[in-house]
Amino acid sequence: MKEIDWNEQGIIPGLLYFQNGSAYTGSINDFGNKEAKEFRYVIKPKDGVIIAEVWYGPYCYEKSEIVDHAEFSLDDDGRTKMIAWMQEKYESMIE
Repeated sequence: MKEIDWNEQGIIPGLLYFQNGSAYTGSINDFGNKEAKEFRYVIKPKDGVIIAEVWYGPYCYEKSEIVDHAEFSLDDDGRTKMIAWMQEKYESMIE
């Protein structure tokens, strides 16, 4: 499993990014491991909450089956909880 620092700059944007209405997609992969699955995610604000959705595989959001999703408050506490949730999903998906 590839070790990820979920608070590293560039993994998940800061709160202001989402408060300004922007969505973010990302992926984490382990190119050194041919059997590793690519973990993908989309995070988007909507109606005062942050919605996070995750899936794995080589395909984009529109062509994939979303494995799980969750909603978090659109504040610092919600962003912190979202990052913890994303980390948990990443670890469970790649095991």
